[in-house]
Amino acid sequence: MNCIDLTVALFSLSVCHPEAPPQRLRSVWVGTLEVGGDLKFIRAEFHSGVKGTLHVEGAGDLTLFRASESSSHAYFEMRRGNDEFVFVGTFREGSITGSVHHAGQQLPFALYRTLEIDRRLLDAYAGAYGDSRSIEDCTDELGWQQLIYVGRSGGRKALFPKSEDRFYFGPGYLIPGPIEGTITFLGATKGRARYLMVEQAGSEPEIAKRSDPGAVRSRNLHGCSPLRASMKPGRSG
Repeated sequence: MNCIDLTVALFSLSVCHPEAPPQRLRSVWVGTLEVGGDLKFIRAEFHSGVKGTLHVEGAGDLTLFRASESSSHAYFEMRRGNDEFVFVGTFREGSITGSVHHAGQQLPFALYRTLEIDRRLLDAYAGAYGDSRSIEDCTDELGWQQLIYVGRSGGRKALFPKSEDRFYFGPGYLIPGPIEGTITFLGATKGRARYLMVEQAGSEPEIAKRSDPGAVRSRNLHGCSPLRASMKPGRSG
């Protein structure tokens, strides 16, 4: 999208919805921003009115100060100090994809809708399953609500909730999309899940039974900090 296209898009959004506050943006979103061929994890929270923040891995937080939307497009401006970032994207089912315009550059971004869940559910789901799978609670270390799935091969995937018992993951540790599979927690009793079901593209669904009935939670088995190498896509097994 060149400068003329961007101007037309912003004008169209402001004319179609001059006063109505954005509704479809109101949510928690996770995704990636491509910078110099590298993917950086981003996480956004947009609230009622023009309130919101967007966290960029390794670069801190941006603050929302203007937003608009149409039936098919989203537009939001964010600031960090005197720096301004203009996001223009297309709504798709559960996602927004587009470009960030900043300092004469256009950087591709993708956001996927997620949600906040009851903190007690993180405790209920964290633990060991079968003989080689586990769910880690990395909320404190990463600074936001976060479960990590560790597969049989040791591959690690951040989990993002679609509902209270169903989570999705992407092709890399902190790469939420394109969505590659889901984890569903089953048979919860006394505040603890008894099984997890893994559904991954190209594979038959698999179910693993919890194998640590005496543990309260499983945390930091492999470390929670996202290493650069772990941002690359890879199967978790």
